[in-house]
Amino acid sequence: MLFLVVAAAASATAQEALVPSDREIDPSETARFRLGPLRFTPSISLTNLGVDTNVFNESTNPKQDTIGAIGPAANLWMHMGPSLFTGRASAEYLYFDRYESQRAWNQAHRLKWEVPLGRFIPFALGDYANTKNRTGYEIDSRVRQKDQRVGLGTEMELSGQWRLIMAATRSLVAYDRHESPLAEDLSTSLDRWTNAEKLQLRYRLTPLTTFLVNAEAAQDRFVYDELRNTNSIAVLPGFEMKPSALISGKVNIGFRTFTPLREVIPEYRGPVASVDATFVARSTRLGVKVGRDVSYSYQKNLPYYTLTDVMLQLTERLSYTWDVVLQGGRQTLDYAVIRTALLTTDPQVDTIHQYGAGIGYRVGHTVRFGVDGIYFRRRSNAVPLQRDCEGLRIAASATYGLPQ
Repeated sequence: MLFLVVAAAASATAQEALVPSDREIDPSETARFRLGPLRFTPSISLTNLGVDTNVFNESTNPKQDTIGAIGPAANLWMHMGPSLFTGRASAEYLYFDRYESQRAWNQAHRLKWEVPLGRFIPFALGDYANTKNRTGYEIDSRVRQKDQRVGLGTEMELSGQWRLIMAATRSLVAYDRHESPLAEDLSTSLDRWTNAEKLQLRYRLTPLTTFLVNAEAAQDRFVYDELRNTNSIAVLPGFEMKPSALISGKVNIGFRTFTPLREVIPEYRGPVASVDATFVARSTRLGVKVGRDVSYSYQKNLPYYTLTDVMLQLTERLSYTWDVVLQGGRQTLDYAVIRTALLTTDPQVDTIHQYGAGIGYRVGHTVRFGVDGIYFRRRSNAVPLQRDCEGLRIAASATYGLPQ
């Protein structure tokens, strides 16, 4: 498992609710079990069972501990007349042998309701997550965070090949400010409401490839620090390829205008990207993830940073059951500086490198056992004694119920 949650994934999750189901196949038909009108596919995973040589990502005197994570999940479908409910429920327990303060229960749930009305398919959606994890690449501590999102939208069939999906969402990010002094600082800097209006235009080029254009306007309003209030607009054209294609996944590259409402915070106008693609050639699988976007910083004089995130993963199947994995990545956090701040050095830039290798053993299509090692190193040009760190995480994992 990677040293941090990939930040670009947050953007992918936000767009996921807009992507329509494949109308040629009822998604509930893929369920493994049925209980009356309810259809579901359960899974369970035991991950990160091993050693972390730097639990707190400290620059000096790093702490080592035995760690592990286990949790169930289930994909759910239920028909109610012509309408369809789809959802996912998951929970996870984080275990630390020595540092009990890092132990936590995490949960994340998602629900969507679609009502087909001829060429229109209105939908409502909701997400809820209550987790204690590291937030992105900047924050080293595991802090309790709640995320909530609700939305309404509709999918419209314009023709046999064209589809238009529109949605409006409202979301909340809130840290538990009573948990610790750091959590209070994070809450003061980052707690916010976001209203977003999203549009996705899809054109089916071939049975395996869809051209699409994602457009989003968002208004971020902070609970405690109104100086950070921002409006932004992003347009990302790209392609979506089905898993059976030679190259599968999603490739979206575009442009964002990020405009803070106060002039003391500089504007960002530049490229953004969200790429998660896989190339398969016989027994070799090459995965590429590229993310570039703006993320908010909790630091007072550094309101946001531009994150460029590149990850490569090479998987070689030695046989039907055995595989080996090599991976590497580089993340760059390029900070913007509030105009009233007095700088004595260059603006802060953090760089993270990750290298990993692993081996896996599969049993059928839904069971996998693996052992992975990840080495990470972060370097910063600002206060390096506080930001620089490195560590090694070696862990075993076992998953059931997920396609392998």
